[in-house]
Amino acid sequence: LRMAERGRYKTKQQGLILDCLKKQKLRFLTVEQFLKCLTDENVMVGYTTVYRFLERMAEEGKVMKLPTEDGAKIRYCFANEDDLSKPGKLVCLGCGRFIPLECSKMQDFLEHIYEEHGFEADQQHTILYGYCECCKNRGPGSKGGLGKN
Repeated sequence: LRMAERGRYKTKQQGLILDCLKKQKLRFLTVEQFLKCLTDENVMVGYTTVYRFLERMAEEGKVMKLPTEDGAKIRYCFANEDDLSKPGKLVCLGCGRFIPLECSKMQDFLEHIYEEHGFEADQQHTILYGYCECCKNRGPGSKGGLGKN
């Protein structure tokens, strides 16, 4: 077998990693965080195995892949095709939650960007970062919102 073909076979470990991905649906996690989830379920899988599987899933369009805020690590998120195809995506910087955005104002915003700034945004990759309702209201040091008090 050639190396490229070997990685395409489904193994028990890949099935366990996929189960973990599905349980963490709509949350962005690093490889290390996925490893912790697997370890918590008494599943022992190596870092390289998890990394390669997540990378393959990202290549196949089944997982979203984003850098962390500081760019030091990559995070992965499992979502169904319908969620991934939404015109916008919200990602919480606090908890890593992914919120598919389908909003009538999004198209107006994208048109404004194009008309006023001469920039055509790629809707498939439009991601807005911020803090979800839970994370922004966590008390001292929490991130303030634009909403009314």
